[in-house]
Amino acid sequence: MSRLGDLFGTDDGEYHPDLPADPDVGEVLLRVDGLTKHFPDTGALGGLHLDRDGDGPLPLSVEREWVRAVDDVTFDVKRGETLGLVGESGCGKSTLARTILRLVEPTDGAVYFRGRNLATLGTSALREVRQDVQLIFQDPQSSLNPRLSVGRIVEEPMRAHGMLDEAGREERARDLLEAVGLDPQHYNRYPHAFSGGQRQRINLARALSVEPDLIVCDEPVSALDVSIQAQVLNTMRDLQDEFGLTYVFIAHDLSVIRHISDRVAVMYLGKVVELAEKEELFENPRHPYTRALLDSIPVPDPRASGERGVLAGDVPSPVDPPAGCRFHTRCPALIAPDSVDLTDEEWDAVRRFARAVDRREFAATDAADIRERYFDGGFPRGEAGEVVKDAVAAIERDDWEDARSLLVGAFVAESVCAREDPEYETDPEYGDDRHFVACHLQRETDQTY
Repeated sequence: MSRLGDLFGTDDGEYHPDLPADPDVGEVLLRVDGLTKHFPDTGALGGLHLDRDGDGPLPLSVEREWVRAVDDVTFDVKRGETLGLVGESGCGKSTLARTILRLVEPTDGAVYFRGRNLATLGTSALREVRQDVQLIFQDPQSSLNPRLSVGRIVEEPMRAHGMLDEAGREERARDLLEAVGLDPQHYNRYPHAFSGGQRQRINLARALSVEPDLIVCDEPVSALDVSIQAQVLNTMRDLQDEFGLTYVFIAHDLSVIRHISDRVAVMYLGKVVELAEKEELFENPRHPYTRALLDSIPVPDPRASGERGVLAGDVPSPVDPPAGCRFHTRCPALIAPDSVDLTDEEWDAVRRFARAVDRREFAATDAADIRERYFDGGFPRGEAGEVVKDAVAAIERDDWEDARSLLVGAFVAESVCAREDPEYETDPEYGDDRHFVACHLQRETDQTY
């Protein structure tokens, strides 16, 4: 493709030979293949490095750094289903949604809709496709033009795509307002006269106005009260049956995802770490991050005791994500290096100590206190134990960085979790669809994806 084609795509785009142009229910409508989106780091000191050996007048150099918001994401969405996309804030869910729709240009990868690669479409062809692919935004207020009546808001996509005449657009707008649970007589009212839930229904009516096949929903109920969330979700499910819609539904609330989804993808730091049918994922989670998310769900029982699952540590920077499995810096099940000869109990103690040193979770004390706190009174045996003793000695010297380097080099960097990207496919216990897991804990018994 020419440089102009690299920038703006081609009119017809590329076609996938194995994907149907007019899929039936249950066939692939959308395929995201290796989709990647990196943003330049535009912070005040983004890309600025200290270069002590430089020849210039200042010991500084500038290198472009990139925020890896979405990295090599792959999944299919079948016609008529709802794929739920879940993860904590900042994991790349909304960026993924906008990249699928080419509201931001992808850095790499492909997005096949009806077998056609949206990433290579020219401007005019992309405009035509957007009639079939719509987006519902998170904020029901800021996504509506306060200067337009709700009727005019619903009509705008039809007007942009040349659908119907004025009378036909008004009639369809009134019908859609009624379909989403609003009074058609509110056609001439303005957005400020509606509640948050009603505004989101207006957004839904607007998305439906051009008869799309696919709607990408970017946390459409996160700003609503729980009772209103349920009403909007039920309306969306009813409309899916009535209009034959396909949803990509993004949320951080697992209860919402469980209510509306058929399959669920879990994202962490720009990557999909687990993908399975809804029941399979909730009843048989395989990735430690997915288990931690599920353990964090509040139990509506005042008699329930015990702490909910809480992940220790901070999410790493997407500018410099960890090598291998991106979750390994927080994973409670980090795999021991093959060279480490420790019992499970000893490895758990070493891993816990290494994490505590990395995060400086305790004040520097003498070796006896550290041994009692983390190793039940006795250091591990063998070479691993010598590394631990050296790290403890460094802490006694108040050299935390040396202690961290010793522990990371011996126990973290050599783990398969930090060396290799995990991609496995496991046999499901519920349903018959594939269960993708990006975790090396599956390496012994499961098939590589």
